[in-house]
Amino acid sequence: MLIEHRKRLKDLKESEKDREKPILDDQEKEEMNYKLQQAVQNNLRVEIKYYKDKRFKTATGVIKNVNSNRKEVIISEKGGEQQIYLNNLLDLRLK
Repeated sequence: MLIEHRKRLKDLKESEKDREKPILDDQEKEEMNYKLQQAVQNNLRVEIKYYKDKRFKTATGVIKNVNSNRKEVIISEKGGEQQIYLNNLLDLRLK
């Protein structure tokens, strides 16, 4: 197999993993906002499902801050802190 063919096959395989970002309705956004507030106020661990780089990703930790100016959540994990944009949040579970 030619190198060009291998590269093309690899690119095709990667693109199969690409996902479209789901659109949340107002009720889902409101529920997530409530859970965010509860997590921050009570210093609860959370599992956040979010969308980034055409993939669904998960982060688990404690929410350190919700920055409404920058529209992001800062979550503290074992490996450090991570910033997730609010408009990329898909699901939030309190632990």
